[in-house]
Amino acid sequence: MIRFQSVNPSGTEGEAAAYVAQVMREAGCDVELQEIEPGRPNVIARLKGTGGGKTIILNTHMDVVPAGEGWSSDPFTMLRKGDRVYGRGVMDAKGPLAAMMAAIEAIAASGAQLPGDIVLAAVVDEEAASLGARRLPDELHGDLAVIGEATDGSLAIAHRGSIRPVLVAEGVSAHSSTPHLGVNAVSLMARTLVALEDFAEQELTKRIHPLTGQSTLSVTVINGGIKESMIPDRCEALIDRRLIPGEAEDAALREIEQIIAGLPALDGRVRIDRLVPTTGVASATRPDHPMVELASAAIERVYGRKPELTGLTANCDMTHFVKRGIPSVIYGPGDFSVAHKIDEWVTLSELENATRVYASIAVEVAGSYR
Repeated sequence: MIRFQSVNPSGTEGEAAAYVAQVMREAGCDVELQEIEPGRPNVIARLKGTGGGKTIILNTHMDVVPAGEGWSSDPFTMLRKGDRVYGRGVMDAKGPLAAMMAAIEAIAASGAQLPGDIVLAAVVDEEAASLGARRLPDELHGDLAVIGEATDGSLAIAHRGSIRPVLVAEGVSAHSSTPHLGVNAVSLMARTLVALEDFAEQELTKRIHPLTGQSTLSVTVINGGIKESMIPDRCEALIDRRLIPGEAEDAALREIEQIIAGLPALDGRVRIDRLVPTTGVASATRPDHPMVELASAAIERVYGRKPELTGLTANCDMTHFVKRGIPSVIYGPGDFSVAHKIDEWVTLSELENATRVYASIAVEVAGSYR
């Protein structure tokens, strides 16, 4: 699947989706291609049970981030060196996807008669705005969702979320030799960003979740000015605000608005202009939930040790299953610190472990009656 350059941005998951759909049909699944945008379908493959059982959803995404420069080999030709394989997406997240597909193939080939359904939900756009997961069919429900993201042998039951407001400062242009005749939008934005960074240092460092870490606020993009001899009349800055479970988007935005409103020197010239779409808000599943215990036991059977319960510092699609009322966990092959880097890699042994874990969880859930 690495050869399918399903890079986001650009919206090119179509080839990968067609491949996933073909393999799952050949395995005996009922397959639906759900068009999210032209050429960008989710793949929903269902291995049907005999009836009356629980349903498990195995979810991960088909899109990958751009390769970037500096790779030691072609990022879209998978390269094997010993136990490692390299390529864009081998870990995030075509490795988890391949392991989920292999698990379903193995269960289907075994002829096991399970009462419940096993559903693969391979989605588009997780690396941007999670359009795929957000728009999965309303009737898609399950008793457990396993989200395929790298956890390095642990079981993640929480993740951070994000909002990305774009601030706009509006000034008055003037010749730079007479700055007193204008209002410098870059200077207005600078005052705003200092105040926001002070807030992050003084307040957000105190908001700590035991699994995902602390809340954060960072300035990641800023643009202002069009000519060296002009006082800039407009400046924009993008704020990356990472939320921990329990923090709400609306409350986080109000805090930013209150900080801006509390700076009289801005004279009302700075505001939140718009929001850049993100994967979504933070979410968590209780550590004592029966499905967490079930998934933990499956990992222990494969690895020979009880997994640590952890949380992701980044976003993932778990939040959209939690919103549906589906208990959700995150597990997948690889080390998350490798995500989005050049020479992305995962070990074949971890892919094999992941296949066994996904199969074990799926059989345990789908083998149970409601």
